Amino acid sequence: ASAEQQTFAVGDTVRMRGLTTVGTVETVQGKEATVVFGDVRTKVKTSRLEHTVKKPESTLPATFAISRETRQTIDSHKLNFHQDLDVRGMRGDEALNAVQHFIDDAILVGMSRVRILHGKGNGILRQLIRQYLLSVPNVTSCKDEHVQFGGAGITVVDF
Repeated sequence: ASAEQQTFAVGDTVRMRGLTTVGTVETVQGKEATVVFGDVRTKVKTSRLEHTVKKPESTLPATFAISRETRQTIDSHKLNFHQDLDVRGMRGDEALNAVQHFIDDAILVGMSRVRILHGKGNGILRQLIRQYLLSVPNVTSCKDEHVQFGGAGITVVDF
Protein backbone atom coordinates (compact mmCIF):
# COMPACT_ATOMS: atom_id res chain seq x y z
CA ALA A 1 0.00 0.00 0.00
CA SER A 2 1.31 3.46 -0.76
CA ALA A 3 1.81 5.94 2.08
CA GLU A 4 -1.33 7.83 1.00
CA GLN A 5 -3.52 4.73 1.42
CA GLN A 6 -2.20 3.58 4.78
CA THR A 7 -4.63 4.27 7.59
CA PHE A 8 -3.69 4.53 11.22
CA ALA A 9 -5.83 3.97 14.28
CA VAL A 10 -5.37 4.78 17.95
CA GLY A 11 -3.11 2.17 19.54
CA ASP A 12 -1.31 1.21 16.29
CA THR A 13 2.38 0.47 16.59
CA VAL A 14 4.26 2.68 14.14
CA ARG A 15 7.61 4.20 13.35
CA MET A 16 8.70 7.17 11.30
CA ARG A 17 9.91 6.18 7.85
CA GLY A 18 13.67 5.69 7.82
CA LEU A 19 13.94 5.56 11.62
CA THR A 20 14.03 2.62 14.02
CA THR A 21 12.31 4.25 17.01
CA VAL A 22 8.91 2.64 17.55
CA GLY A 23 5.90 4.49 18.94
CA THR A 24 2.16 4.16 19.54
CA VAL A 25 -0.53 6.22 17.83
CA GLU A 26 -2.42 8.26 20.43
CA THR A 27 -4.77 10.26 18.21
CA VAL A 28 -5.43 10.67 14.49
CA GLN A 29 -6.81 13.87 12.96
CA GLY A 30 -7.02 13.89 9.18
CA LYS A 31 -3.48 13.64 7.83
CA GLU A 32 -1.80 14.15 11.22
CA ALA A 33 -1.33 11.73 14.08
CA THR A 34 -0.05 12.22 17.61
CA VAL A 35 2.47 9.47 18.31
CA VAL A 36 4.11 8.60 21.62
CA PHE A 37 7.77 7.54 21.27
CA GLY A 38 8.85 6.33 24.72
CA ASP A 39 7.67 9.26 26.83
CA VAL A 40 7.81 11.82 24.05
CA ARG A 41 4.61 12.92 22.34
CA THR A 42 5.01 14.19 18.77
CA LYS A 43 2.65 15.31 16.01
CA VAL A 44 3.54 13.61 12.73
CA LYS A 45 2.06 13.67 9.23
CA THR A 46 0.61 10.20 8.64
CA SER A 47 2.47 10.07 5.31
CA ARG A 48 5.71 9.95 7.34
CA LEU A 49 4.56 6.94 9.38
CA GLU A 50 4.62 3.25 8.67
CA HIS A 51 3.18 0.29 10.53
CA THR A 52 5.62 -1.99 12.33
CA VAL A 53 5.26 -5.21 14.30
CA LYS A 54 8.04 -4.22 16.70
CA LYS A 55 6.73 -3.31 20.13
CA PRO A 56 7.30 0.18 21.49
CA GLU A 57 9.90 0.26 24.26
CA SER A 58 7.47 1.35 26.94
CA THR A 59 5.30 -1.79 26.70
CA LEU A 60 8.16 -4.21 27.33
CA PRO A 61 8.73 -5.30 30.93
CA ALA A 62 11.57 -3.70 32.90
CA THR A 63 12.23 -0.97 30.36
CA PHE A 64 11.03 1.95 32.43
CA ALA A 65 14.65 3.03 32.82
CA ILE A 66 15.20 2.76 29.08
CA SER A 67 12.17 4.82 28.18
CA ARG A 68 13.17 7.45 30.75
CA GLU A 69 16.69 7.44 29.34
CA THR A 70 15.23 7.70 25.85
CA ARG A 71 13.17 10.69 26.91
CA GLN A 72 16.17 12.32 28.57
CA THR A 73 18.28 11.59 25.51
CA ILE A 74 15.70 13.20 23.23
CA ASP A 75 15.32 16.17 25.61
CA SER A 76 19.08 16.68 25.79
CA HIS A 77 19.29 16.27 22.00
CA LYS A 78 16.66 18.99 21.67
CA LEU A 79 18.59 21.29 24.01
CA ASN A 80 21.95 20.56 22.44
CA PHE A 81 20.77 20.24 18.87
CA HIS A 82 22.43 22.68 16.51
CA GLN A 83 20.65 23.34 13.25
CA ASP A 84 23.96 23.55 11.39
CA LEU A 85 26.30 20.62 10.72
CA ASP A 86 29.79 21.43 9.47
CA VAL A 87 31.41 18.62 7.46
CA ARG A 88 33.99 20.76 5.66
CA GLY A 89 37.32 18.99 5.41
CA MET A 90 35.89 15.52 6.16
CA ARG A 91 36.35 12.56 3.84
CA GLY A 92 33.24 11.50 1.90
CA ASP A 93 32.35 8.50 4.09
CA GLU A 94 32.99 10.44 7.32
CA ALA A 95 30.83 13.32 6.13
CA LEU A 96 28.04 10.97 5.02
CA ASN A 97 28.08 9.17 8.37
CA ALA A 98 27.88 12.50 10.21
CA VAL A 99 25.02 13.66 7.97
CA GLN A 100 23.05 10.44 8.54
CA HIS A 101 23.24 10.82 12.34
CA PHE A 102 22.47 14.53 12.08
CA ILE A 103 19.37 13.96 9.92
CA ASP A 104 18.12 11.15 12.24
CA ASP A 105 18.49 13.48 15.23
CA ALA A 106 16.85 16.39 13.39
CA ILE A 107 13.84 14.22 12.56
CA LEU A 108 13.63 12.83 16.09
CA VAL A 109 13.69 16.24 17.78
CA GLY A 110 11.19 17.60 15.24
CA MET A 111 13.28 20.16 13.38
CA SER A 112 11.67 21.59 10.25
CA ARG A 113 14.88 22.93 8.69
CA VAL A 114 18.61 22.29 9.11
CA ARG A 115 21.73 23.35 7.25
CA ILE A 116 24.72 21.27 6.23
CA LEU A 117 27.96 23.19 5.63
CA HIS A 118 30.08 21.23 3.17
CA GLY A 119 31.98 24.00 1.40
CA LYS A 120 32.23 24.39 -2.35
CA GLY A 121 35.48 22.55 -3.17
CA ASN A 122 34.98 20.22 -6.13
CA GLY A 123 31.32 19.71 -5.23
CA ILE A 124 31.88 16.04 -4.36
CA LEU A 125 30.67 16.27 -0.74
CA ARG A 126 27.66 18.29 -1.87
CA GLN A 127 26.79 15.63 -4.45
CA LEU A 128 27.22 12.72 -1.98
CA ILE A 129 25.13 14.48 0.66
CA ARG A 130 22.37 15.40 -1.80
CA GLN A 131 22.16 11.81 -3.08
CA TYR A 132 21.73 10.59 0.50
CA LEU A 133 19.16 13.28 1.38
CA LEU A 134 17.06 12.40 -1.66
CA SER A 135 16.81 8.82 -0.33
CA VAL A 136 15.39 9.93 3.05
CA PRO A 137 11.55 9.83 2.99
CA ASN A 138 11.21 12.59 5.61
CA VAL A 139 13.22 15.14 3.62
CA THR A 140 10.85 17.36 1.63
CA SER A 141 13.56 19.44 -0.06
CA CYS A 142 17.28 20.12 -0.12
CA LYS A 143 18.70 23.11 -1.92
CA ASP A 144 21.61 25.54 -1.95
CA GLU A 145 21.56 28.20 0.74
CA HIS A 146 20.75 31.73 -0.46
CA VAL A 147 23.83 33.30 -2.10
CA GLN A 148 24.27 35.93 0.61
CA PHE A 149 24.36 33.19 3.30
CA GLY A 150 26.83 30.82 1.65
CA GLY A 151 25.25 29.65 -1.62
CA ALA A 152 26.38 26.27 -2.99
CA GLY A 153 28.69 25.67 -0.02
CA ILE A 154 25.68 25.03 2.21
CA THR A 155 22.71 22.72 1.69
CA VAL A 156 19.42 23.70 3.35
CA VAL A 157 17.30 20.68 4.25
CA ASP A 158 13.55 20.92 4.90
CA PHE A 159 11.43 18.21 6.55
